[in-house]
Amino acid sequence: MAGVRIEGLLEVRECPHGRGVFALRNLAPGELIRLMPDMLITTAPKSPPWKRWALIIGRTPEGQRLFWDEEADGSSEYWSNFLDHGQEPNVRFSIDIGTRTARLLAVSSIKSGEELLLNYKEYDPDNWAPG
Repeated sequence: MAGVRIEGLLEVRECPHGRGVFALRNLAPGELIRLMPDMLITTAPKSPPWKRWALIIGRTPEGQRLFWDEEADGSSEYWSNFLDHGQEPNVRFSIDIGTRTARLLAVSSIKSGEELLLNYKEYDPDNWAPG
């Protein structure tokens, strides 16, 4: 997956913490980077907890956690599994659980070659994030 380009906007490549998603061009604050329909939302993610690839994005009316599960290898959205955590994120997902749609938005200026970072805790305080 390293070196794979996504629509001339993003690239998955090696970085100090494994693999990450990097901008291939400058992105402006508020810019829609990617629309992602058909999110894999579940109460029982297939990702084992030790992988920590499923992101908690909400709760059911009964209080069960809702997860955005990892994207399958070969999926057009597989690259999203490599979005890393940052205390000062430069992207965020706007998620509509009802339609299972996510919009990846730039929250600050991102220069070409810069890694895209999410704050995992923004979606739920129980999400794992590196110290």
